[in-house]
Amino acid sequence: MNTFSRPAMAGLALCATVGAVAAIGVAPAQADPAYTVTAEVPTLADLKGMVKFLVETPASDEAKAANLEGGMNAVVVPRTVYNLGLFRAPLGWNDVTGPETHTPAEHTAVLHSGSVGRPTITMTVTWKRINGTWKMANSSLCAGVKTVGLSIPCNFG
Repeated sequence: MNTFSRPAMAGLALCATVGAVAAIGVAPAQADPAYTVTAEVPTLADLKGMVKFLVETPASDEAKAANLEGGMNAVVVPRTVYNLGLFRAPLGWNDVTGPETHTPAEHTAVLHSGSVGRPTITMTVTWKRINGTWKMANSSLCAGVKTVGLSIPCNFG
């Protein structure tokens, strides 16, 4: 005599399927967008998109490094912030606003970030245009590391 209901059997079947998929290493496809900003003058939306890409997505180190002045040497910062979940849902948030400054080689804007249980951070961030692509400056990453209190050495250069 079968003592399991149909919903219970369906649940067991689903669990078995998920377990089998996990056991053989099949994972859902995950997009790794190559987000970069190449406009002559970046917009606030461009910069906000870059911050979101760096700290709110599980993109590869290589994809994130393309947005950092320090490249692969600096990617430890956004990777750590992403892994800690500090400034992404459900615990945190970020925004990029003016005032802005702009020269052909540098652009600044104001980054606002918050996380549950931590004071809101407001800081001016610099992006540098390197080979036609805007990248977050090492000086801004280091300022963020110090502000948040991460134990990451600032030797990205």
